[in-house]
Amino acid sequence: MKSVNDILAPDWFAYMDYLSGGDKVINYSWKKSTLSMKERKEIKSVLQEIDDLTGLSFVKTKKKDDDLRFIYIEEITPDTRFELFDVHEDEGFPLENAVVGRASARKKRIKIFVKDDDDIVDFREKYVLRHEIGHALGLSHPRGEGAHPDFTSEDTVMSYNVYGEWGGLSVFRYFGYTDLDKQALQYNWGPNPENVILGSNMDIMEDIPLPVS
Repeated sequence: MKSVNDILAPDWFAYMDYLSGGDKVINYSWKKSTLSMKERKEIKSVLQEIDDLTGLSFVKTKKKDDDLRFIYIEEITPDTRFELFDVHEDEGFPLENAVVGRASARKKRIKIFVKDDDDIVDFREKYVLRHEIGHALGLSHPRGEGAHPDFTSEDTVMSYNVYGEWGGLSVFRYFGYTDLDKQALQYNWGPNPENVILGSNMDIMEDIPLPVS
């Protein structure tokens, strides 16, 4: 059975909670020179979706005051590697034999890198952006493995398994944040009372030792 517990990353959640001061207000910025207007609108749209879903609020701020920073870059290289910890370790986020995204925790912020060399926002870019934001907000790869065979992007945006067969062809399948992703975000940050996502797979297993009577 697939559950919220499969995609939680308590260390990432705790770090973003620390960076933001524990008040559920996340200050963000971007490197404007690397982003088109469409890409800036897409970032705002994703953050608004999460704002509507959870108890989080996102506030655009100056880079020196940010908790979360977006950088679009033509190539993700070793220069983008982690300082504290990095969710994709040394290999980055592999897709189509290229590194397309990275979430990197620094001393004062989390940086999200997205491989991009144009001004458009296609389904791949939408997927990578949501995947990396998911990491920054405390979501993990399913059961710790991006390509876990029991999960696809239809289950969670945190899965690397984004290709499926259609008419004999291999096609990219994009679903946005799934119900499982939304439940996990609400578990971490609390729900917006108007948008509670409940399901039979919303469970967290706790191993609590009980006294012997």
